[in-house]
Amino acid sequence: MPIFQKGLVLEQHKEPAMSGPIIRFVNPQSDHQEIEITKLAAGGEQQAIIEVARLAEIVDERDGRPLYKMLERALDSTDMVIADAVDDEPYISSRLGPLLAFREDVAAGLDLCCRVGSCEQKGIMAYKMIADTETRIPRSIEGIRVTKVRGGYPTTQQTRLKNFPEGKKLVVGAGALIHLARAVRLRKVQTSTFVTVAGNCITNPMNLEVSVGMTVMQVLERCGLSETPTRIVCGGSMTGIAIIDAEHTGVTYTTKAILAVREDKWDMHYNCISCGRCVQLCPAGLNPMYIHRLMGRGRAAGLGDYDPQLCIGCGTCSYICPSKLEVADSVRRAKGS
Repeated sequence: MPIFQKGLVLEQHKEPAMSGPIIRFVNPQSDHQEIEITKLAAGGEQQAIIEVARLAEIVDERDGRPLYKMLERALDSTDMVIADAVDDEPYISSRLGPLLAFREDVAAGLDLCCRVGSCEQKGIMAYKMIADTETRIPRSIEGIRVTKVRGGYPTTQQTRLKNFPEGKKLVVGAGALIHLARAVRLRKVQTSTFVTVAGNCITNPMNLEVSVGMTVMQVLERCGLSETPTRIVCGGSMTGIAIIDAEHTGVTYTTKAILAVREDKWDMHYNCISCGRCVQLCPAGLNPMYIHRLMGRGRAAGLGDYDPQLCIGCGTCSYICPSKLEVADSVRRAKGS
Protein backbone atom coordinates (compact mmCIF):
# COMPACT_ATOMS: atom_id res chain seq x y z
CA MET A 1 0.00 0.00 0.00
CA PRO A 2 1.53 3.36 -1.00
CA ILE A 3 2.47 5.75 1.79
CA PHE A 4 1.27 8.77 -0.15
CA GLN A 5 -0.54 9.58 -3.35
CA LYS A 6 0.62 12.21 -5.78
CA GLY A 7 -1.86 14.91 -6.54
CA LEU A 8 -4.38 16.94 -4.61
CA VAL A 9 -7.67 15.39 -3.47
CA LEU A 10 -10.14 18.13 -4.30
CA GLU A 11 -13.17 18.80 -2.17
CA GLN A 12 -15.85 19.87 -4.62
CA HIS A 13 -17.81 23.01 -3.72
CA LYS A 14 -20.91 23.09 -5.93
CA GLU A 15 -23.13 25.70 -4.29
CA PRO A 16 -24.81 28.02 -4.94
CA ALA A 17 -24.96 27.17 -8.66
CA MET A 18 -25.84 23.53 -8.04
CA SER A 19 -29.09 23.92 -6.11
CA GLY A 20 -30.89 26.03 -8.71
CA PRO A 21 -32.45 24.87 -11.99
CA ILE A 22 -30.52 24.96 -15.26
CA ILE A 23 -31.60 28.12 -17.06
CA ARG A 24 -31.72 28.13 -20.85
CA PHE A 25 -30.03 31.21 -22.30
CA VAL A 26 -30.06 30.49 -26.00
CA ASN A 27 -30.33 32.24 -29.34
CA PRO A 28 -33.88 31.53 -30.65
CA GLN A 29 -32.69 31.48 -34.25
CA SER A 30 -30.07 28.76 -33.74
CA ASP A 31 -32.07 26.87 -31.12
CA HIS A 32 -34.55 25.53 -33.68
CA GLN A 33 -32.11 24.00 -36.15
CA GLU A 34 -33.28 20.51 -37.12
CA ILE A 35 -31.67 17.47 -38.69
CA GLU A 36 -32.60 16.69 -42.27
CA ILE A 37 -33.97 13.18 -41.78
CA THR A 38 -33.77 12.46 -45.53
CA LYS A 39 -29.99 12.28 -45.17
CA LEU A 40 -30.07 9.37 -42.73
CA ALA A 41 -28.10 6.35 -43.88
CA ALA A 42 -30.08 3.21 -44.71
CA GLY A 43 -27.80 0.87 -42.78
CA GLY A 44 -29.87 -0.28 -39.86
CA GLU A 45 -30.48 1.15 -36.41
CA GLN A 46 -26.82 1.39 -35.37
CA GLN A 47 -25.76 3.32 -38.46
CA ALA A 48 -28.82 5.54 -38.12
CA ILE A 49 -27.84 6.52 -34.56
CA ILE A 50 -24.29 7.29 -35.68
CA GLU A 51 -25.63 9.35 -38.58
CA VAL A 52 -27.95 11.29 -36.29
CA ALA A 53 -24.97 12.12 -34.04
CA ARG A 54 -23.07 13.33 -37.11
CA LEU A 55 -25.91 15.42 -38.57
CA ALA A 56 -26.69 16.88 -35.15
CA GLU A 57 -23.02 17.90 -34.84
CA ILE A 58 -22.85 16.57 -31.26
CA VAL A 59 -19.57 17.19 -29.47
CA ASP A 60 -18.32 15.57 -26.26
CA GLU A 61 -17.95 18.52 -23.91
CA ARG A 62 -14.97 16.96 -22.12
CA ASP A 63 -12.49 17.23 -25.00
CA GLY A 64 -14.36 18.47 -28.09
CA ARG A 65 -14.39 15.13 -29.93
CA PRO A 66 -17.30 14.55 -32.36
CA LEU A 67 -19.61 11.97 -30.82
CA TYR A 68 -20.24 10.14 -34.10
CA LYS A 69 -16.54 9.28 -34.39
CA MET A 70 -16.56 7.87 -30.87
CA LEU A 71 -19.59 5.76 -31.76
CA GLU A 72 -17.98 4.50 -34.98
CA ARG A 73 -15.03 3.17 -32.98
CA ALA A 74 -17.38 1.56 -30.46
CA LEU A 75 -19.59 -0.14 -33.09
CA ASP A 76 -20.29 -3.77 -32.06
CA SER A 77 -17.19 -3.76 -29.84
CA THR A 78 -18.16 -2.31 -26.47
CA ASP A 79 -18.80 -4.08 -23.16
CA MET A 80 -20.11 -1.07 -21.23
CA VAL A 81 -21.16 2.56 -21.78
CA ILE A 82 -20.52 5.08 -19.00
CA ALA A 83 -21.90 8.59 -18.56
CA ASP A 84 -19.15 10.88 -17.26
CA ALA A 85 -20.56 13.42 -14.80
CA VAL A 86 -17.26 14.05 -12.99
CA ASP A 87 -16.37 17.74 -12.70
CA ASP A 88 -12.63 17.78 -12.10
CA GLU A 89 -12.39 21.06 -10.29
CA PRO A 90 -14.10 22.96 -7.46
CA TYR A 91 -17.10 25.23 -8.10
CA ILE A 92 -18.03 23.56 -11.40
CA SER A 93 -21.15 21.48 -11.94
CA SER A 94 -21.58 21.68 -15.71
CA ARG A 95 -21.71 17.88 -16.01
CA LEU A 96 -23.22 16.85 -12.67
CA GLY A 97 -25.91 19.55 -12.83
CA PRO A 98 -27.26 18.51 -16.26
CA LEU A 99 -27.11 14.84 -15.22
CA LEU A 100 -29.47 15.50 -12.31
CA ALA A 101 -31.67 17.95 -14.22
CA PHE A 102 -32.09 15.83 -17.36
CA ARG A 103 -31.97 12.30 -15.99
CA GLU A 104 -34.28 10.76 -18.58
CA ASP A 105 -32.24 12.23 -21.45
CA VAL A 106 -28.96 10.92 -20.00
CA ALA A 107 -30.50 7.45 -19.61
CA ALA A 108 -31.89 7.58 -23.15
CA GLY A 109 -28.49 8.66 -24.51
CA LEU A 110 -26.82 5.77 -22.70
CA ASP A 111 -29.34 3.34 -24.17
CA LEU A 112 -28.67 4.64 -27.70
CA CYS A 113 -24.92 4.25 -27.24
CA CYS A 114 -25.44 0.72 -25.91
CA ARG A 115 -27.34 -0.16 -29.08
CA VAL A 116 -24.43 1.03 -31.20
CA GLY A 117 -21.93 -0.89 -29.09
CA SER A 118 -24.12 -4.02 -28.88
CA CYS A 119 -23.89 -4.12 -25.09
CA GLU A 120 -26.26 -4.04 -22.15
CA GLN A 121 -24.06 -2.77 -19.32
CA LYS A 122 -24.23 0.94 -18.56
CA GLY A 123 -23.21 3.12 -15.66
CA ILE A 124 -22.83 6.68 -14.44
CA MET A 125 -19.85 8.14 -12.61
CA ALA A 126 -19.76 11.23 -10.40
CA TYR A 127 -17.13 12.61 -8.04
CA LYS A 128 -17.28 11.48 -4.42
CA MET A 129 -15.69 14.40 -2.56
CA ILE A 130 -18.62 16.83 -2.72
CA ALA A 131 -18.88 18.92 0.43
CA ASP A 132 -21.57 21.57 0.41
CA THR A 133 -24.38 20.65 -1.94
CA GLU A 134 -27.89 20.19 -0.58
CA THR A 135 -28.76 18.23 -3.71
CA ARG A 136 -28.37 14.56 -2.93
CA ILE A 137 -26.65 12.42 -5.54
CA PRO A 138 -28.79 9.27 -5.82
CA ARG A 139 -27.42 5.75 -5.88
CA SER A 140 -29.13 5.16 -9.21
CA ILE A 141 -30.72 7.24 -11.97
CA GLU A 142 -33.46 5.71 -14.10
CA GLY A 143 -32.35 2.32 -12.79
CA ILE A 144 -28.69 2.93 -13.73
CA ARG A 145 -26.15 2.70 -10.91
CA VAL A 146 -24.23 5.86 -10.02
CA THR A 147 -20.63 5.11 -9.04
CA LYS A 148 -18.88 7.78 -6.97
CA VAL A 149 -15.20 7.97 -7.85
CA ARG A 150 -12.34 9.81 -6.19
CA GLY A 151 -8.62 10.29 -6.64
CA GLY A 152 -5.84 12.84 -6.60
CA TYR A 153 -6.15 15.77 -9.01
CA PRO A 154 -5.29 15.71 -11.83
CA THR A 155 -7.02 12.35 -12.11
CA THR A 156 -7.17 10.32 -15.28
CA GLN A 157 -10.00 8.46 -16.92
CA GLN A 158 -8.03 5.25 -16.45
CA THR A 159 -8.01 5.83 -12.68
CA ARG A 160 -11.75 6.49 -12.62
CA LEU A 161 -12.57 3.39 -14.63
CA LYS A 162 -10.94 1.12 -12.04
CA ASN A 163 -14.26 1.43 -10.20
CA PHE A 164 -16.03 -0.46 -13.01
CA PRO A 165 -15.90 -4.08 -14.27
CA GLU A 166 -13.16 -5.00 -16.73
CA GLY A 167 -13.86 -4.83 -20.45
CA LYS A 168 -13.93 -2.33 -23.29
CA LYS A 169 -15.78 0.82 -22.26
CA LEU A 170 -17.21 3.80 -24.09
CA VAL A 171 -17.18 6.89 -21.87
CA VAL A 172 -19.30 9.86 -22.97
CA GLY A 173 -19.87 13.22 -21.28
CA ALA A 174 -23.30 13.69 -19.70
CA GLY A 175 -23.95 16.74 -21.88
CA ALA A 176 -23.25 14.85 -25.12
CA LEU A 177 -25.67 12.10 -24.05
CA ILE A 178 -28.39 14.69 -23.42
CA HIS A 179 -27.88 16.19 -26.87
CA LEU A 180 -27.92 12.74 -28.47
CA ALA A 181 -31.28 11.95 -26.85
CA ARG A 182 -32.64 15.30 -28.05
CA ALA A 183 -31.35 14.71 -31.55
CA VAL A 184 -33.14 11.37 -31.82
CA ARG A 185 -36.35 12.47 -30.11
CA LEU A 186 -36.66 16.06 -31.34
CA ARG A 187 -34.36 16.09 -34.41
CA LYS A 188 -32.40 18.94 -32.79
CA VAL A 189 -28.92 19.99 -33.89
CA GLN A 190 -26.62 20.73 -30.97
CA THR A 191 -26.21 24.48 -30.79
CA SER A 192 -25.72 24.87 -27.04
CA THR A 193 -23.58 23.68 -24.16
CA PHE A 194 -23.84 23.60 -20.36
CA VAL A 195 -21.79 26.16 -18.41
CA THR A 196 -21.36 26.94 -14.71
CA VAL A 197 -21.15 30.69 -14.02
CA ALA A 198 -19.69 31.53 -10.61
CA GLY A 199 -17.24 33.72 -8.71
CA ASN A 200 -17.44 36.45 -6.10
CA CYS A 201 -18.44 39.03 -8.72
CA ILE A 202 -21.50 37.06 -9.86
CA THR A 203 -24.83 38.16 -8.39
CA ASN A 204 -26.65 34.92 -9.25
CA PRO A 205 -24.26 31.95 -9.68
CA MET A 206 -25.99 29.29 -11.75
CA ASN A 207 -25.77 26.56 -14.34
CA LEU A 208 -26.82 27.75 -17.77
CA GLU A 209 -27.49 26.13 -21.11
CA VAL A 210 -25.82 28.63 -23.41
CA SER A 211 -25.75 28.99 -27.18
CA VAL A 212 -22.34 28.23 -28.64
CA GLY A 213 -20.85 31.46 -29.97
CA MET A 214 -22.52 33.72 -27.41
CA THR A 215 -19.98 36.07 -25.87
CA VAL A 216 -18.63 35.65 -22.36
CA MET A 217 -19.87 39.14 -21.44
CA GLN A 218 -23.42 38.29 -22.53
CA VAL A 219 -23.36 35.28 -20.22
CA LEU A 220 -21.96 37.30 -17.31
CA GLU A 221 -24.59 39.99 -17.76
CA ARG A 222 -27.30 37.31 -17.72
CA CYS A 223 -26.14 36.22 -14.26
CA GLY A 224 -25.43 39.76 -13.07
CA LEU A 225 -22.13 41.36 -12.11
CA SER A 226 -22.10 42.78 -8.59
CA GLU A 227 -18.73 44.48 -9.23
CA THR A 228 -16.08 44.71 -11.92
CA PRO A 229 -13.94 41.54 -11.89
CA THR A 230 -10.17 41.75 -11.88
CA ARG A 231 -10.04 38.39 -13.65
CA ILE A 232 -12.41 36.40 -15.87
CA VAL A 233 -11.51 32.75 -16.35
CA CYS A 234 -12.97 30.40 -18.94
CA GLY A 235 -12.63 26.88 -17.60
CA GLY A 236 -11.75 25.68 -14.12
CA SER A 237 -10.18 27.57 -11.27
CA MET A 238 -6.96 25.54 -11.69
CA THR A 239 -6.51 25.02 -15.42
CA GLY A 240 -8.82 27.65 -16.91
CA ILE A 241 -7.60 30.43 -19.18
CA ALA A 242 -7.85 34.07 -18.12
CA ILE A 243 -9.38 36.12 -20.92
CA ILE A 244 -8.77 39.77 -21.71
CA ASP A 245 -11.68 40.66 -23.99
CA ALA A 246 -14.95 39.24 -22.67
CA GLU A 247 -16.89 41.20 -25.30
CA HIS A 248 -15.32 39.26 -28.17
CA THR A 249 -14.55 35.86 -26.61
CA GLY A 250 -17.22 33.32 -27.47
CA VAL A 251 -18.53 30.27 -25.64
CA THR A 252 -17.37 27.00 -27.22
CA TYR A 253 -18.57 23.40 -26.89
CA THR A 254 -15.91 22.80 -24.22
CA THR A 255 -16.46 25.95 -22.13
CA LYS A 256 -17.39 24.22 -18.88
CA ALA A 257 -17.31 27.31 -16.67
CA ILE A 258 -16.99 31.08 -16.62
CA LEU A 259 -15.57 32.41 -13.36
CA ALA A 260 -15.57 36.15 -12.58
CA VAL A 261 -13.48 37.05 -9.54
CA ARG A 262 -12.20 40.14 -7.82
CA GLU A 263 -9.28 39.64 -5.47
CA ASP A 264 -7.12 42.60 -4.59
CA LYS A 265 -4.35 40.29 -3.40
CA TRP A 266 -3.58 39.40 -7.01
CA ASP A 267 -2.33 42.97 -7.43
CA MET A 268 -0.41 43.24 -4.14
CA HIS A 269 2.71 41.32 -5.23
CA TYR A 270 2.89 38.87 -2.33
CA ASN A 271 6.21 37.10 -1.83
CA CYS A 272 6.83 33.38 -1.60
CA ILE A 273 6.78 32.29 2.06
CA SER A 274 8.69 29.03 1.36
CA CYS A 275 5.90 26.87 2.77
CA GLY A 276 6.67 24.09 0.27
CA ARG A 277 3.04 23.15 -0.31
CA CYS A 278 3.48 23.32 -4.10
CA VAL A 279 6.43 20.91 -3.79
CA GLN A 280 4.49 18.45 -1.64
CA LEU A 281 1.50 18.32 -3.97
CA CYS A 282 3.09 18.49 -7.44
CA PRO A 283 1.88 15.35 -9.30
CA ALA A 284 5.02 15.38 -11.45
CA GLY A 285 7.36 15.54 -8.44
CA LEU A 286 8.82 18.93 -9.40
CA ASN A 287 9.94 21.82 -7.22
CA PRO A 288 7.72 24.65 -8.49
CA MET A 289 8.92 26.94 -5.69
CA TYR A 290 12.51 27.08 -6.93
CA ILE A 291 11.47 27.21 -10.59
CA HIS A 292 9.29 30.24 -9.79
CA ARG A 293 12.14 31.93 -7.94
CA LEU A 294 14.68 31.33 -10.70
CA MET A 295 12.32 32.65 -13.37
CA GLY A 296 11.58 35.72 -11.23
CA ARG A 297 15.30 36.43 -11.02
CA GLY A 298 15.88 35.95 -14.73
CA ARG A 299 18.03 32.88 -14.17
CA ALA A 300 16.44 30.51 -16.67
CA ALA A 301 19.88 29.07 -17.40
CA GLY A 302 19.89 27.44 -13.99
CA LEU A 303 16.68 25.44 -14.55
CA GLY A 304 18.39 22.30 -15.83
CA ASP A 305 18.40 20.54 -12.47
CA TYR A 306 14.68 21.15 -11.86
CA ASP A 307 13.21 19.50 -15.00
CA PRO A 308 10.43 22.02 -15.82
CA GLN A 309 9.81 20.10 -19.06
CA LEU A 310 8.10 17.39 -16.99
CA CYS A 311 5.30 19.76 -15.94
CA ILE A 312 1.86 18.41 -16.93
CA GLY A 313 0.14 21.80 -16.68
CA CYS A 314 -2.39 20.86 -13.97
CA GLY A 315 -2.13 24.18 -12.12
CA THR A 316 -2.01 22.58 -8.66
CA CYS A 317 0.94 24.75 -7.57
CA SER A 318 -0.91 28.02 -8.18
CA TYR A 319 -4.14 26.66 -6.73
CA ILE A 320 -2.54 25.62 -3.43
CA CYS A 321 -0.20 28.62 -3.05
CA PRO A 322 -1.25 30.62 0.07
CA SER A 323 0.42 33.73 -1.35
CA LYS A 324 -1.61 33.38 -4.55
CA LEU A 325 1.48 33.58 -6.74
CA GLU A 326 1.41 32.72 -10.43
CA VAL A 327 3.63 29.69 -9.87
CA ALA A 328 2.06 27.64 -12.67
CA ASP A 329 2.71 30.43 -15.17
CA SER A 330 6.37 30.57 -14.14
CA VAL A 331 6.73 26.80 -14.61
CA ARG A 332 4.96 27.00 -17.97
CA ARG A 333 7.39 29.72 -19.15
CA ALA A 334 10.32 27.70 -17.81
CA LYS A 335 9.09 24.65 -19.72
CA GLY A 336 9.09 26.63 -22.94
CA SER A 337 12.47 28.27 -22.39
